[in-house]
Parts: sequence; C-alpha cells; structure tokens
Amino acid sequence: MADDLKKNAPTAAVELEEISQCKRRVKFTVPYDEVEKEFNAIYEDVKATTQIQGFRPGKAPRQVVEMRMGKEFRETALSRIRQRALVRAVEDHKLKLIGSPQFENIIYEKGKPFTFDATVEVIPDIALPEYKGIKIERRDPAPTTEADVDAELDRLRENHAFLNDVKDRPLRDGDFAVITYEEEADGQTEKFEKRFVEVTKESLLPGFGEKIVGMKLGEKMEFQIRVPDDYGDKEAAGKEINYRLEINEIKTKSVPEADDSFAKKIGFKSLENLRKRIHTTLTERKERESEQNEIGQIMRYLLEKTDFEVPRSLLAEETKRGMNWRIEAALRAGTPVEQIREEREELLKDEVSRAYTGLKANLIIFEIAHKEGIEVSAAEVDAQLKRTAPGKKSDENTQEKEKDDSDIRDDIEHDLLRQKVISFLHNSAIKE
Repeated sequence: MADDLKKNAPTAAVELEEISQCKRRVKFTVPYDEVEKEFNAIYEDVKATTQIQGFRPGKAPRQVVEMRMGKEFRETALSRIRQRALVRAVEDHKLKLIGSPQFENIIYEKGKPFTFDATVEVIPDIALPEYKGIKIERRDPAPTTEADVDAELDRLRENHAFLNDVKDRPLRDGDFAVITYEEEADGQTEKFEKRFVEVTKESLLPGFGEKIVGMKLGEKMEFQIRVPDDYGDKEAAGKEINYRLEINEIKTKSVPEADDSFAKKIGFKSLENLRKRIHTTLTERKERESEQNEIGQIMRYLLEKTDFEVPRSLLAEETKRGMNWRIEAALRAGTPVEQIREEREELLKDEVSRAYTGLKANLIIFEIAHKEGIEVSAAEVDAQLKRTAPGKKSDENTQEKEKDDSDIRDDIEHDLLRQKVISFLHNSAIKE
C-alpha cells in the first residue's frame, strides 16, 4: 500500500521544519497540473459506476461527474494528494513516523498550486554513545551449596504439606483453625462464619493469636484487643475491638519427610535424583541472575549516556496499558476500589516513570540493531510462534491465522530483536 502511494505521489515542493525532537511540520506546495492529474484519475475511477441521466455508463464528461459528486469529488482527490505526498516526503527525508498526521493550513484554489501542512510525530534521531566494550563489574554466580539444596527441598516439602484434623488437644501456636466470630468496634458489629486462619502472634490483629491459643474444639470465648496506634491498617489503628469467638475446627500441618517416597511422589526416581535436579536448577537460576545483573549494568550505562526525547504518544499509550494492567491485578488481588482510587495518582506517577525508562531503552536497542544490521527473519518468528503455542494444531487454517495475526508476529519480532541486541552488547562488554 505504501509503495503504491509513493509510486503515484505528486511532484511537490517540500519544506521540513523541526518543531521538537519528536515533531516535524512538513509544508507542501503541489503544482496545479499535478492536482489536475489527480482529478482526472478520480474521474476515470468513478465514471463507469456513476449513474447520470442522459449519459451511458462511463460516457459522462468530467465536468458533469464533478457536478454530480459535488464536494466529495474534490475532497477525494485532495485527500489522495495529501496522503501520497506525505508518504514520499517521509521516505525521502527518512522520517520514522508514529501514528497519524495532522493536516493543517489546507488551501486550494482552482488554477493555483495546492498548499497544505502536515504535523507528524517521529522517532527522534538518537546519538548513541560507544556501546561496544562497555565496562561492567563481573558478577560470577555464587556456587550452589548443600545448604541451598536443603532450603529448596524444605520449600518443596512445605508446598506438599497437608492438614490433619486435631480433636484431642487444645489449639497451639502454629496450628490452623476454623473460627466463627463477631467483631464489634465503634458500635458496629460484623460476623464472620468459619474463617480459616493460621495461629500466629499476628493472626488477624496483633495479640489475636495469643488470645485463642489454648482454646479447645467447640469452645467459645469473649475478649478485647486494643490495636496499636502505629498499626499499618489506619482504619483499625488505635481502636478497641471486642470479639465473641468459637473454635469450629483445629488442624495441624504435616510436612512430608525428605525421603525416596516423597521424591517418587513428585516424579523423581529417588531423593538423590531429586537433590541433583534441585542443584542443577539452582545453579542455572544463579547464572541467569548474574547475567541479568550484568545486562542491567549495560542498560543503565546506555540510559545515562543517551539523551533524547521520548515520543509523547508512545509514552501515553504505554502508560495507559501499564495502568490498566496494575488496576486489574489489584482488583484480582482483592484490593478495595476506594483504595485504588486513593492511590491512583501515585500509581500513575510510578507507571509514567516505568514506561519512560522502558521506551527509552527499547528505542536505544532498536537504534543499535539498525546500526549493526541486526535483524530477525520470518523463519525465526515462525519458530518462536511454534514454541509459544505448542498445543495448536498445525492445520493450514491455524497456520494461516497465525501468519495473518500481524500484532502477535510484530511483538515476537521485537522481543527476538531485543534479545539479539542484548546478547550482542553483553558478549562485547568488558567484564572487570
């Protein structure tokens, strides 16, 4: 489409004005004979389908067709001229266009040159620092010890723990309890049915766990707690709260032993085999963390040494996307809507900062890719598509759908390009 627009672009005088790093005003002057060519082209396109009384299809003269179509005839031609002239100017001046142009100062008079301006947002020119051989601090990963393996094994055991009912003893610290209780504060009472809690000093509120330790199954109790003034929940801080509580169930957590039986239960031949896998996994994790630390040093250097304006439309779009994600995540986590509203300004401030840094880093990376001729092939995108969607059937319809989904392909291409450039920078860095 862009090639067709460029090929049919009118000959025009172009004047380029830099408004800011990310904004250009392009002024066009199109000779009237070029406008006439477009009018004739429009006439040829529409004459066969325009029904005009007294003329056979395709035989009405241009003047008659113009009168029949009215303002639409002229506006269609002038719009084509604007779009085609802009495409050629963008190509000739190597502008990296973002979004849609804003056409202004459009002046058309029959027999005179057609003039108009186009204000466009562009990716700015980026003056890169020396990016080969960036000096960074070497971060060799710490060796994986048996203590590391033990800790990870304990975490796995905790994840596979189960709860047993307790009927023959009172509630202890560290148990789990199902409780029904009423909570009264400031003259208002709220009831909670069969709530599941872990019994610790900080259960529900400071001091709550200590009050219920020692209670028996089915036992009822009334007590009062005064919440500390500096408690994190401002609504509860400093209040005196009365409780009427009943113990419905007592449960204790059973953690499986670290033995062959446990290893087999989670898919390994033996405990020794499981420990070897944990050792390998932890070692690989530490290596990735070390590499990410070094890459972070590289990116901080590039961000500090490169100064340019980030396009406003990209920043607004990325900020909006990030804010939507944060709000949805907060709602899924059960954060009250009122709290989200109260914290919105602070969230927005954080998100603008995150979006700005991320966009700036990406623009630097893509500029390095351009300088170094680093590219991603269609075959690489296809391979990544198959890896990320292994469960999809490989019938022709599915493959065609994947190929037609340009947004997904663009995202994958950009991700792969970032990975290639980051790998290039990391490999060329000087680790001291």
